Amino acid sequence: MLIAFYSGMRLAEVLRVKIWNDAFLLEDTKNGERRVIPIHFKLKRYIEHIPIKPARSTIQKWIRIAMRKCGHDDLHFHDMPHSAASEMINAGVDLHTVGGVLGHKSAQSTKRYSHLATKTLAEAVAKIGKRRI
Repeated sequence: MLIAFYSGMRLAEVLRVKIWNDAFLLEDTKNGERRVIPIHFKLKRYIEHIPIKPARSTIQKWIRIAMRKCGHDDLHFHDMPHSAASEMINAGVDLHTVGGVLGHKSAQSTKRYSHLATKTLAEAVAKIGKRRI
């Protein structure tokens, strides 16, 4: 779950990912394009201790157990990339960059998160009329 949240990767991508320098390397992605995602500093210590890549069913089982223990039976692995996008938008990251992290081929895919950028919108509106002559 942490890998999905701090990278925006889908489960299928987590299962295929390779470590390359200080980044995740995805050769085979949903949109067919190679993607490199920098490894978040909070993940580095966990990645060093993962000896093998567990099977998809094992990961899904771990997720169900973890969500149940946290009282979030309605949460799914696929919610994590959406949460990552929301966090980035709320932190002021632009939609183009968020789309790059998530591997969106078109801006339309990332646009669904634009409603979260209220701070950015407010800052944009505040700049109206401040043109210096």
